[in-house]
This record gives sequence, C-alpha cells and structure tokens, in this order.
Amino acid sequence: MRVSELSERTGVSVHRLRRWESAGLLRARRDPNGVRRFESDTVRVVTSVAMVRDLGFGLDRIARLVPDYAAGRLGIDELVDHLQDRLTEIDAQIADLHEQRRRVVEHVAWFDARRPTKTKDAS
Repeated sequence: MRVSELSERTGVSVHRLRRWESAGLLRARRDPNGVRRFESDTVRVVTSVAMVRDLGFGLDRIARLVPDYAAGRLGIDELVDHLQDRLTEIDAQIADLHEQRRRVVEHVAWFDARRPTKTKDAS
C-alpha cells in the first residue's frame, strides 16, 4: 500500500510515517518510479508505534523494540517490563516537577516579601 493509504488506515499523518521510516521504524520498498509501498502488516506496527509514542516512549527506544515486535518475539512480560520502566520515568518527572514547583513558590514568597508597600495619598 502507498504511504497515503497507510496514513488513512492508521490515522497517522503521512509526514509522521515518513519520519518514522527515516528513523528505521518502518520499512517500505520502492516501486521503479520511486513510490513507497508498505506491506499490509505495517498497519499493526504503525498502530503499535503510535500507541507507545502516546505513552511517551522516545523514537530511539521504540526503534529498539520494533524489530522484535514486528517478528512476534516481544512477549507480554517484556512489554510489561517496558511499561513499568516508563512508569518509573514518569514518577521521576513528577517528583522533579513537584520540587521545581516548591522552588517557584519559595521565589514568589521571597519577592512578595520585598514588594514596596502602597501608601495612601494624603489629600
């Protein structure tokens, strides 16, 4: 199928599919006139890549998983392990954001304490 048909069947933009192909996540063969042609099983790979991208996985990490996934060698245990790793990353990001928020609140309080007080005009 052509890239436009793959896009239509998966809901992933042509631009993104081309980027994923250039990153090595997808394989296409070229017709003699240079048109990309994807195999029908690419739909399953694209759908899976889109799902894990939505979960925050980076393209480099996905690129390491796609060959095993496409070949059916990536089992549930491995998938759960990767998802657990992602949860650990998310928890670390949340902790970092909480700490950053705490520091911002401290700065706001510091600046608030140094605001000049408003004086009433005596008429």
